[in-house]
Amino acid sequence: MQDADVLIVGAGPVGTALALELALHKVSFRIIDRDPVRSDKSRALVVQPRTLELLNRHGAAQGLISRGRIAHGAAFFVNRKLVTKLNLDDLGTTDTEFPLPLMISQVQTEHFLDECLAKYGIRVERPVVAKDIVQDDDAVTATLEMPGGNIETARFKYAVGCDGAHSVVRHKATNLTFEGAAYAQDFILCDAHIRDSCMPQDRFSACLGSGMVAFFPLGDGIVRVIASGNNMTADKGEPQLEHFQKFLEDFAPEGCGTLYDPVWMTRFHLHHRGVNNYRDRRLFVAGDAAHIHSPAGGQGMNTGIQDSINLGWKLAAVLHGRAEEKLLESYNAERFPVGQTLLKGSDKMFSLGTSTNPIFTRLRNFLLPHILPWVTASPSRRLSMFQFLSEFGITYREESPIVGTARDFGGPVKGGDRLPDGKLKNAKGEETSVQGLCVGAPHHLLLFAGGEENTAATTETLEDVRDKVQELVKSEVETHIMAATNPSSATGEATTYTDVDATVHAQFGFTKSPGYVFVRPDGYVAHIGFLSNLGELLAFLKA
Repeated sequence: MQDADVLIVGAGPVGTALALELALHKVSFRIIDRDPVRSDKSRALVVQPRTLELLNRHGAAQGLISRGRIAHGAAFFVNRKLVTKLNLDDLGTTDTEFPLPLMISQVQTEHFLDECLAKYGIRVERPVVAKDIVQDDDAVTATLEMPGGNIETARFKYAVGCDGAHSVVRHKATNLTFEGAAYAQDFILCDAHIRDSCMPQDRFSACLGSGMVAFFPLGDGIVRVIASGNNMTADKGEPQLEHFQKFLEDFAPEGCGTLYDPVWMTRFHLHHRGVNNYRDRRLFVAGDAAHIHSPAGGQGMNTGIQDSINLGWKLAAVLHGRAEEKLLESYNAERFPVGQTLLKGSDKMFSLGTSTNPIFTRLRNFLLPHILPWVTASPSRRLSMFQFLSEFGITYREESPIVGTARDFGGPVKGGDRLPDGKLKNAKGEETSVQGLCVGAPHHLLLFAGGEENTAATTETLEDVRDKVQELVKSEVETHIMAATNPSSATGEATTYTDVDATVHAQFGFTKSPGYVFVRPDGYVAHIGFLSNLGELLAFLKA
């Protein structure tokens, strides 16, 4: 007897994000966590713009933003002197509602996700421990230790490990490895109040010398200080507030402030490891269960949440009989390269900032005051960095077996790319946006009439395209027509929107010719092309 379709082990941000996706798609699941309550200690501190976009598919990202602080960039100090500021708010990023990262404690992020999940009438089961996970050809059998010590055996179609570096799901998956190593450095961390500080309050600061201090303003007069080096972290005892104050005085500029009333202090090590595959038959891993790395760039939690969003709609499609099980192979095909890029990218940034080699640190501290201002002075170089940090640059163009681009389509957006946002108006003149339309569980078909009036497709033509697509797709599809002129009405199942000045047409590459964009439930383009390539879309959907 099957207990539910999916077992989610671990209810951190990654597990809760997966629960949200499954709830959205009306998949039966259980989500368990071994801890009786959520931790009040915050690990991750940044929600990146792409994650905000994806969470906003549940219609509530502004509620999260109101609890945090927008980060406008970073400041870099070498030998206590300001070398440069990395500004992210002057890059002209217009294809999103969320152009900047959000600095917010993981505690607040988890509370927000719990509130979203509660809207579906679902709560995490606590404290429940997965003692054993065994898969066979038909299902997964989980042995669960319930509150009070009672043992329950339950059956599921699939199990997903969102349970961190020591994942029981990964350990029980016989075909998964977790290769990597520990970093040599030791770190101390402190969340504390601060007074009389000259440090920037709208951005992260990195202070380099013979050691390293990272400084994060958290709001309400509280900051996080992470430090390494200076011979202090070699002491294995519990860190004291004076240790952090000494780090600030040694590496931060004069007037960095006085720490007091600490909220949390700890010592930790870091590892860099990754799995060889995100799937072993009926077992999947996501987040730290699949990849652990340094916190450089604030990528870890965000990548894990996006793992879950990628997997959630695919599990739903298979479980509801709308897709064959081979669809699940695309989870590893799409997310494994993202995890590998993350591991390599964060490792490079981390090694540059935290090296304990005295020769290297002296050379680094000599060169950075010359190199960093050159790097940050260029908008194109800053934009390139922002694409990585924001995770807007993640694309499945090359690796994915389930995306495509019509052969003669040369527009800026390709199959596998993130769906860019753009402003639209409905028939009543009310403002909406591309991403604002592409929400919920369905796939979305965007039909562009064309930006030039003499070549624009008629509404009848576009509705005929809609009908042909919906005949082939088993999943629910919502169709939206984009016209460069004012729409007269909403017709049938397709609503027409005005693309003022054909800006959105230009964003996608449909200024001169009408086109289509078929959008996945996770906000990525499944297929794109001109209407003259419609046969390629239909063949793609059949396959």
